[in-house]
Amino acid sequence: MAIERKNVISIRLTDEEYQPFKELLEHTDIGKSEFFRALILNRISELPVKPKPTTDYKRCLFLMNKTSNNLNQIAHRLNLDHNKGIISSSLYERALNTLINIRDLLQGALK
Repeated sequence: MAIERKNVISIRLTDEEYQPFKELLEHTDIGKSEFFRALILNRISELPVKPKPTTDYKRCLFLMNKTSNNLNQIAHRLNLDHNKGIISSSLYERALNTLINIRDLLQGALK
């Protein structure tokens, strides 16, 4: 009796990524499914383990994304007001430098 395999796994590869497998498949008498099943099941213990992000990290990333959106809105408004002559060049440069400092702090926190 045949084994019922009902779980489908699908991936996409570039031509360069697929080439080594294609060459192996051309020299064997097995199908793609059987080939990749053997490849995956026989090497599962050799895969690198990538730890899941913690809840705190996810929350921090969410808040930083929100913050960066607000910073972009402020920068956009500064540009508009500077181009219209509403704010001076010195105030514009100070504000942009402050935004750059905030951006650098946020980027440093994620590392």
